[in-house]
Amino acid sequence: MAEQFDVVVFGPHPDDIEMSIAGTLIKLVRSGKRVLTISLTRGEKGTYGTPETRRREFEAANAVMGTTGRMLDFPDTGVTNDYEGKLKIARIVREAKPRVVFAPYHTNPFGHHDGSANVDHYATGLLARDGLKLARFVNVMPELPPHDVPFLYYYMVPKHLSPTVVVDVSDVIEDVWRAIEAYETQMAIHRAENKILDLLSVLRRYHGIRISAKYGEPFLSDEAIPFGPEEFFGPRD
Repeated sequence: MAEQFDVVVFGPHPDDIEMSIAGTLIKLVRSGKRVLTISLTRGEKGTYGTPETRRREFEAANAVMGTTGRMLDFPDTGVTNDYEGKLKIARIVREAKPRVVFAPYHTNPFGHHDGSANVDHYATGLLARDGLKLARFVNVMPELPPHDVPFLYYYMVPKHLSPTVVVDVSDVIEDVWRAIEAYETQMAIHRAENKILDLLSVLRRYHGIRISAKYGEPFLSDEAIPFGPEEFFGPRD
């Protein structure tokens, strides 16, 4: 029997998951959830590092977060929302049987200089969304029982959209930086004179301010989230 997980996270390249939502995953693991991270590609077309170094970094980052990692063989810069890819997603979901899936947001209209608008990013979101649909269909891969994922949350929320929820990661921020810095080759990424860690810190500080916290990680849901009267008052102490 395949190993089961509470949460499955799909990312386009090694490092995308950690740079976006490492704090949330660390908190999920520490709350007792079993989390599987999936890098669709090996990052072989990236400017920095090699497939071998990026695999080692991916494993080191998962060790910091307490998550289980798996790397697939989708082509870097060539992730597409085709039927074969959707079946791969559906198979992972049927085997892992998660209640929650995270993936990059499926649409990004911004320009070629915007790193978050990398075509692999939103293609991964489309694959996750459509693969989850196929995972429910009884006659698709009949050798595995169907599985319906109750909750799909998107990260890499485009800057023109407002997140549905923001997770306070202030109390685990040092471990967030440790998980990200496991990608030693990627610390050379910069925008003008802004280093990658500075950029990621600014983003988390911005979203933290939105919830009166120091650091936050944003998510968006395309569907309504079940809500009870107590949730109007925020998290329970």
